[in-house]
Amino acid sequence: MGAGSDPSLMQTTATGDGETFTISGRKWLITGADGAAFMILMARTTVNGVDVGATMFMVDLPNPAIKLERLIDSIDSSFTGGHAVVEIDKLVVRRSDVLGEIGKGFQYAQVRLAPARLTHCMRWLGAAQRAHDIAVAHARVRPAFGKPIGEHQAVGFALADNEMDLHISRLVTLEAAWALDQGSRGNEESSRAKVIVSEALYRVADRCVQVLGGLGLTADTPVAQIFREIRAFRIYDGPSETHRWSLARRIIRRTKHKPEARDGNQ
Repeated sequence: MGAGSDPSLMQTTATGDGETFTISGRKWLITGADGAAFMILMARTTVNGVDVGATMFMVDLPNPAIKLERLIDSIDSSFTGGHAVVEIDKLVVRRSDVLGEIGKGFQYAQVRLAPARLTHCMRWLGAAQRAHDIAVAHARVRPAFGKPIGEHQAVGFALADNEMDLHISRLVTLEAAWALDQGSRGNEESSRAKVIVSEALYRVADRCVQVLGGLGLTADTPVAQIFREIRAFRIYDGPSETHRWSLARRIIRRTKHKPEARDGNQ
């Protein structure tokens, strides 16, 4: 617990001699823990007193040393098994339980980040499109002030803005997927897509709630749930702020050796 977007703050530790390790710590907001048959457990690893970095361990569940402390009541509800707080108390694992190499956990985690971000982009793009379709169908038939609300400029403009945000979201997702297909790690493209798509789709879902009015606040359509779920997308797999920070660092590195821009009057 405690790492969040900064993996250097990881507090769960694995100590041992390289063949046997004892792991203790507490993991918070662990998705799918309830009912899982196994877990990939990341821990900061010390071998014979030397910190060698994070390691991934494969652990079968249930295990008496691993306690599901509680399920967290969170804004989103679409993930199987929910989100849990997990307590690990003196869990003993062996070298055969290590995924890959000892101390390479962070590197392995990075490999999955780009495609994982895109799966989120694609899933929520589909959900936002569904919310938009529901809002459009409602706007076509719901009367107000003598005509369907979709014919009023305020609602029509909201639907037009939705179409543009959905279109942009598709384009940046496809671009990132293309980069991966070319053999690139796609870190920059997926970071950019993650921010653009998560924020654009949130705007789409928010407008859909507004177009539906009171209906959008109820469970009579899936729009209210989609709105809640998409809000969480701006947090997991890196919040927008972390991705902007990462993109800014890349921008500075790219321009570091270029000539300085000069005022045209100089």
